Amino acid sequence: MSGTTEAFARVKIDALLRDAGWNLTDGSIVLFEHALPGGTQADYVLCDRQGRPMAVLEAKRASTDPIAVQDQGRHYAEQLGVPFVFLSNGEEARFLEREIDAHARRIAGFCAQDDLQRRIAARRNRRDLSTVAIERKIIDCDY
Repeated sequence: MSGTTEAFARVKIDALLRDAGWNLTDGSIVLFEHALPGGTQADYVLCDRQGRPMAVLEAKRASTDPIAVQDQGRHYAEQLGVPFVFLSNGEEARFLEREIDAHARRIAGFCAQDDLQRRIAARRNRRDLSTVAIERKIIDCDY
């Protein structure tokens, strides 16, 4: 990012991350300008307590609509193998699940670290409902 408006957006984004409980001074939890394969950089990478990446956050200047960079954020998430993408210009934040959502949706603030970890655990434990056995004693119950 370059230019003062982008620097101001970063200050606001940092404040939003702190509001969500992210420790910006822990270099293993929030990575800034993280190098990706191919020579590109993710503005922010949000990691779990073990330092494993969970999400990318693409930051843009206030005059840029975050939705305009969703493909870039999705590409960075694919490179890192993470499921979540945040997009923000400091004024607005958006979120998408890379493998599920076609478009990023507006959010009031960023997810906390624990919330992202729960979402990842839920994705890992998700089962196809067509493979779940139906318990006859429940559906045959007289009400």
